[in-house]
Amino acid sequence: MDSSGHKNGHIFRLKKVLIITLKFINQLNFLAMKTKFYLRKGTQKMSITFEFRNGVKTKFRASTGFILRNEKEWDSVKQKIKLPSSTPNASLINAKLSELNSSIDKLFYDYGGSDVSLDTISSAFDTVFGTTKTASKNKNACFLEEEVQSGNNSDFLQYYDWFLDFYSLNNSPYTKKPLTSGTLRTLKNSRTMLKNYIDEKKLKTLYFDDINRQFYNDFVMFLNKNKYSKNYIGTIIQKIKTVMGYAYEEGKHTNLEYKKNYFAKMTEVVNHPYLDSKELSQIEKLELHQEEMSVSRDIFLIGCNTGLRIGDLLSFIKNPRLIKNGERDFIEIKQSKTANPVVIPINSTIVNIMAKYNGGFPPYLHQNIINQNLKLICKRAKIDTPYEYSRTEGGITIKHANPKYKFISTHTARRSFCTNTYYSGMAVQDIMAISGHKTEKVFYNYIKVDVLDNATRIADNPFFK
Repeated sequence: MDSSGHKNGHIFRLKKVLIITLKFINQLNFLAMKTKFYLRKGTQKMSITFEFRNGVKTKFRASTGFILRNEKEWDSVKQKIKLPSSTPNASLINAKLSELNSSIDKLFYDYGGSDVSLDTISSAFDTVFGTTKTASKNKNACFLEEEVQSGNNSDFLQYYDWFLDFYSLNNSPYTKKPLTSGTLRTLKNSRTMLKNYIDEKKLKTLYFDDINRQFYNDFVMFLNKNKYSKNYIGTIIQKIKTVMGYAYEEGKHTNLEYKKNYFAKMTEVVNHPYLDSKELSQIEKLELHQEEMSVSRDIFLIGCNTGLRIGDLLSFIKNPRLIKNGERDFIEIKQSKTANPVVIPINSTIVNIMAKYNGGFPPYLHQNIINQNLKLICKRAKIDTPYEYSRTEGGITIKHANPKYKFISTHTARRSFCTNTYYSGMAVQDIMAISGHKTEKVFYNYIKVDVLDNATRIADNPFFK
C-alpha cells in the first residue's frame, strides 16, 4: 500500500473516532437536559405542570392546564395519570404528555445534541398544549418560567380553537365517536359568530367568566341584529354550551352560568314543505337531458325513499352496500350522527333508478350542486303551488310566500320520506328506526302533517264509528 493509502486510512479512522466522540457528547448533553411532569399543588387544585432544564440555569416551566382530581392517581415515576382515573379525559391527557416528550426528544436529535433554546421548547409546548404567555424572570441567567393558569379567567376563545383542532381528529371522550361533519361545521360557524361579536364590541377576547347572563343577552341581540333565524341562533347557543361543557369536564373553569335556564337554546317549529307521492311522481317522470340534472334528481329520489340524512346518503352513493334476504334487497348503512346501523328495504323507485346505472347507483355529486339543480327540476315538474311559512328572523316574525319549488332542498327528501311513510300507515317506531329520531315528540315536530288531514286519516278508526 502506498503512502496515500496509509494517509486515507488514517483520516478514515480519525473521522470514526470523531463520530463516536460526538455521539458521546450528544449523550452527555441529553443527560444534562431533563424534562418532567409533576403535580403543582394550589390551594384547591393540583395542576399537572411541565418543567424542562438544560444545565443549571436554563429552565422552562409551564402548567399544562390539566387538573388532577385525586393526588393518589398520579404516578410520579412514570409521570402520568394512573388508569382508570376519576379525572375526565385521563387517557387523552396522558397522550398529550407523551406527545410533548416525543416532540422534545425529536428536537434534541434534530439539533444534533446542541443546546435547544427555550424559545424552541416554548414553541413545542405551545403546539401541544396551546399558546403560552412566556416571560423571562432572569435574563442574565437565561431563565424562563411560565404559568398558564387553569381557571375562569382563562381564554375561552383559545380553548374553542383547540377544541376544534383536537376533536376534528379525535373521538369524543363522552360519546366515544368522532364529531360529525355537520356538528363540526356548526361549531366552526359558532366560532365565527363569536369572533364577529368580539370585533364589533371591540373586546380583546372572551374568557370563561365572561359567559354569563349579560353575554347571553348581548350576543343574542347581536345575532338578531344580523337577521339570523331563531332556530339558527339556538344552534349557535347550543354549540357554545357544548364547548363550555367539555371545558368544565376537563377542569378548565368552574363557571356554570351556561347551565342555567336563561342560557337557553331557543327553537321554533317552522312549517318546512314536503313533497307528496303525486309530486314525487311528477319529478320521477320528468324528462331531463342533462346528465348532472338527471343525477341530481335520482339522488334526491333515493333520499325521498330511504329517509337518509344527506351526509349519509352521499356517503352511501360513494360506497354503496347492499345486502340480500330472500328475494329482497336492502340498503345497509351506519348513520354518522347516531352510529346506529340501519337496514332499509329497496322499493320499486330505487330499483328503477338502479336500472339506469347497470344495477348500481348514480355517481356522487356535491350537496350544493344538487340543491342548485333541485329548484329548477321542481320548477320544470310544475311543483309551483303557492307555499308560505313563518319564522322568526332578527327577532321579528316574517312570513315567506313563494312557489313551492323555491323551498325545496336536499333536506326535503328526508322530511318527505318521514311524512309519506306516516300517511301510508307505517308504525311510527318503524319510521323512527330508519330516520334515527330519538323521541316521538321530536318526530312529530319534524313531520308535516296537517291537522285536518290527520283527523281525516283517523276518522275510519272504530272508535269514531
